[in-house]
Amino acid sequence: MGVALHGPERDGRDRRDGDGVSRGVPEPLADLIVAMERTLVALAGEGGGRNELHALRNYLSDLCVLTQETPTIRRAVDRLVFAGDRLGEAVIAPRGHERRWRSPRLNKARQALTSLERTLAGARPSRIAVRLDRDW
Repeated sequence: MGVALHGPERDGRDRRDGDGVSRGVPEPLADLIVAMERTLVALAGEGGGRNELHALRNYLSDLCVLTQETPTIRRAVDRLVFAGDRLGEAVIAPRGHERRWRSPRLNKARQALTSLERTLAGARPSRIAVRLDRDW
């Protein structure tokens, strides 16, 4: 259903595993990355709107609760929030010339998600995640 965020690596192998997320990203975070990817695609689609934008922010909030905060993770989350908001502006705006903004803004949001995914490889669980006994 979702559109792949990454192309094949230089040696021809796909850098994503069977679940669609890079190796090294802890499973709870990988699930959130996949959900965010689907949400971005739904947001950019014809029926996308405020609900998808709200869902994206909820997934990011969950991600922040589950990981130890580092400056690189914070910057990657901020980039995705900004890119998601810009995509949402193009989608929610009155139909017309704003439609031409969707594709470039979706690409920027995907790039931000890819950056976040790379940043999360090797991320450590937060104290809340440990206390909740989340599988890591």
